Amino acid sequence: MITSVCVHANMPNMKYKNIPNKQKIGYNTEKDEWTYNIKKSDIYFIKTKGFGDFYDYLDGDKNFAFSTDCEYEFILNGKFIGYSGKDLKFYEFYYRDGVLTKESLLPDIVSKMFSDYKIIKLSSFSKNTNSIKIKKHLSDLNIILLNDSENDDITYENYIFTSGNAKFKTYDVNGFLTVLNSGMIQFSRKNDTPENWYIILVR
Repeated sequence: MITSVCVHANMPNMKYKNIPNKQKIGYNTEKDEWTYNIKKSDIYFIKTKGFGDFYDYLDGDKNFAFSTDCEYEFILNGKFIGYSGKDLKFYEFYYRDGVLTKESLLPDIVSKMFSDYKIIKLSSFSKNTNSIKIKKHLSDLNIILLNDSENDDITYENYIFTSGNAKFKTYDVNGFLTVLNSGMIQFSRKNDTPENWYIILVR
């Protein structure tokens, strides 16, 4: 059962609206679907502020039900989707027999959901230089970093984007950015060693 808490972020520029505080969401066990339009036959949950900046989901009796450990959550076509900035992964959530489970989404599924973003898989970075070259063309370039590894021991919670020459803007969730002009962008922890850097060279 997933019990860890998640940080709620205000992300007005995201493609899909983040589930806000006090929002009710329903789950239909027969159809195996999530919805904002709750019917009497649905199980429903309320997103609520937990300890500090963290958010939980309560059941109809206002008891703790689950947390997703994701900063960005939305419902799309009956599916409950979340993105974890510390994992750099998208998950689909299932609620069965009172237990919330998750399954990481494959890059091609994420690419279809976010067709106006360039999906950069961590496995596509050079093993020798930890870098990748991409073309920006003329317009701004939206990017999502996606961890396609099955190793869950590595986290990117304290990674940030920095640059000496490229211009970019970040979102409130780790792993998302918009490139404004070409140059070098580094994704790393502060004072980390080069073998743990990820370098994006935008041409």
